Amino acid sequence: MNYDDFIEYVKENLGDCYRDVMLAEASNSDDGALDNIRSRSLEVTVQRVMKNNGIMLDAVSIYEEGERISPNIYLKPFYDSYLMGKPLDFVLTEIVFRYRNEKAESDFDYINFEDYDRIKDKLVFRLINFERNKELLSGCPYIEYLDLAITFRYVIDESVLGLASILITDREFEKWDVNVDELYRQALFNSMQRNPWCMEPLSKIVFDSFDERLRDKLTPELLDELDSIKRFGLGVNLYIMTNQSKAFGAGCILYDNVIRNFARVQEANVYILPSSVHEVMLVPEDDDISPEFLLDLLLEANRSSVGLIDLLSDNLYYFDRQRDEITIFNV
Repeated sequence: MNYDDFIEYVKENLGDCYRDVMLAEASNSDDGALDNIRSRSLEVTVQRVMKNNGIMLDAVSIYEEGERISPNIYLKPFYDSYLMGKPLDFVLTEIVFRYRNEKAESDFDYINFEDYDRIKDKLVFRLINFERNKELLSGCPYIEYLDLAITFRYVIDESVLGLASILITDREFEKWDVNVDELYRQALFNSMQRNPWCMEPLSKIVFDSFDERLRDKLTPELLDELDSIKRFGLGVNLYIMTNQSKAFGAGCILYDNVIRNFARVQEANVYILPSSVHEVMLVPEDDDISPEFLLDLLLEANRSSVGLIDLLSDNLYYFDRQRDEITIFNV
C-alpha cells in the first residue's frame, strides 16, 4: 500500500475503529449507553497542514457530534510504522489512542475570536524564516525582523504533550480594533511570562549528557580530567539559549534585555547563530573566534543536523553594545 492509499484507508476506516474502541471500553455499560455510541455522529477529515518553512503534512482529525475543534494527528509516522510491518488495524487503533490522549490533555472547545480582550492573554509569538514562509505570511499578521517574520498564535492549552496553538490569521486579526504593534507587545509579554528564557554553556550541556550515559564506566583519572574540562570549558565560549519548553525558543532573542544583559556580563558584543526555530547559539566576540568560522558552523549545522521544518536562518546575527541592536552580520 502506497502513502496515498494509506491516507484513503485511514479516512474510510478510522471512524469505525474509533467506535469499536469506545464500545469495547463501555462493554459493561447498559444498552442505552452502547446505542448512544453506535448512533453518535462522527466525521473524519484528512487535510494538508502547512507547517514552518512551507512544509506540508497530512493530518487526520475526528469530529464528534457538536465539536468544532479537534487535534490534528499527523499521519506520516503511522505510515512508517505500517511500512515496518505493523498491521493496519493496530495502526488505526494507535491513531485513535493518540487522538484521545491529545484531546484529553488539551481543552479543545469553541473559541470566540471576535472579542480581543477575552483572548489576548493567550497570544504568543514565534520567529520563522521570512522567505521560506511567504505563502503562510500572505494570510496572517506579521512583523518583519531581520530576515525573519514574527507571527502570532493563540495558545489552546499547554500540557505534557506540548503547546497546542492556532495561528492568528487575517480573518481573526481584522475583527480586532488593534494594530500589529499592539499585538506584538501583548504576545511578547505573554511569551515571556509563559515561557521564560534559559541559557547554558554548550560545554555543560555536552558533558551533562556524557555524565548520564558514561560516568559510571570511567576510571577515576578520566573522571578528574572530565571535571577539569567542565570547570574550564572547551575553549569556545558558546552558549545555547532557548525557552523553558524548548519549543520555538529562538524568539527569546526578542525578550526584554536578555541579549543586552548577556553582552554586558560578557563585556563583549555577541554573535548570534540562529541554529533552529527552537534555539539560538550565543558567542561573545573574541579575537580568537572568526565570524567566518561561526557562519560555516551555522551553515554546516543547517545542512546536516537541522531538519528543514526547523530551519530558521542561514545568516549570522550580531549584537552591537554601542548601537544596542541586533543586525545581520555581513561576513
